Amino acid sequence: MPDALGWLVLGAAALVASTVGGVAGFGTGVIMVPIIAWTLGIKAAVPILTVAMLIGNGARAWFSRTEVQGRVVAAFLAGSLPMTVVGATLFSRAPGATISRVLGAFLLLAVPFRRWLLARGTSVKLRHFPIVGGAFGLLSALVGATGPIISPFFLGYGLRRGAYVATDALCTVGTFALRLVVFRRNELMGAQTVAIGLFLGVVMIAGAFAGRRLLDRMSERTFVRLIEVLLLLFGAQMLFFPSR
Repeated sequence: MPDALGWLVLGAAALVASTVGGVAGFGTGVIMVPIIAWTLGIKAAVPILTVAMLIGNGARAWFSRTEVQGRVVAAFLAGSLPMTVVGATLFSRAPGATISRVLGAFLLLAVPFRRWLLARGTSVKLRHFPIVGGAFGLLSALVGATGPIISPFFLGYGLRRGAYVATDALCTVGTFALRLVVFRRNELMGAQTVAIGLFLGVVMIAGAFAGRRLLDRMSERTFVRLIEVLLLLFGAQMLFFPSR
């Protein structure tokens, strides 16, 4: 369990990260995974974040519930649920240093890959979401946060602002709920993990509320730039100085 300073750092990070995620539609996991890894170790990061973001994304979806696109959620989960089982099983068996290096490489590549996807302006159809969901289910179980490279597909489908934030959040809730079950079966979800995740999740409810209030008032451009800087800094640290 973290000490008093650790609780303070984790709580503050969760509030900031969930507020950013509530405005930009992504970024919560990107901020939280490295901070949890530095505080408690990489093998604890994804299970704890699974509990926390299950609550945080549930709150985000609730605050924008009238804008959820149900057909997109159903198509996304059709692909993400089976691949979540595969990814979570692989995560439970991989060494901590390997996971850290994979996460670091993923974060570094996410920035140019996301910009490339946006620059292409690819038109996304409903039939594409099982594939997108499958990639999300596999990768997110391994590295914890894939929002920066998944977001262009939701945008390419035409989802904007509240509809994007709410739909993405509900897709995440469905995926993370199954991941929690797989982690529990592989003995990665002990009482301490759940307690820390619940604490962060409750804090994230406040951030999700604040993000919803800011969503209609602020441009997401500044937030996106901030996320890209964090991706590069955290990615380099975790690739070259892996947590265990």
